[in-house]
Amino acid sequence: MLKNHMETLVDSHLPSLIKEKSHIIACEKCQNDIKAMALNHLKPQYIMSDRGLIFTKMKELDHQFQSDIIQELVRAIQIVEDHPRHEP
Repeated sequence: MLKNHMETLVDSHLPSLIKEKSHIIACEKCQNDIKAMALNHLKPQYIMSDRGLIFTKMKELDHQFQSDIIQELVRAIQIVEDHPRHEP
């Protein structure tokens, strides 16, 4: 099992950050653009075992780690809002 756990973390934070942005909630392309932009600026957290998952879960307790994820998502949301790739 090889997985970038950062994708899971981004997926878990995104809904709360876009809950008042119905145009983004309704557009899968916008959500994917946001995720891609954020993930391109965040360090991957690849895991291959349960032990790796436990180590990564421990990092989740770090406030700076969580802040970095939220900061990148907010930045990506703003960019997508300002320049959506879909027709209005």
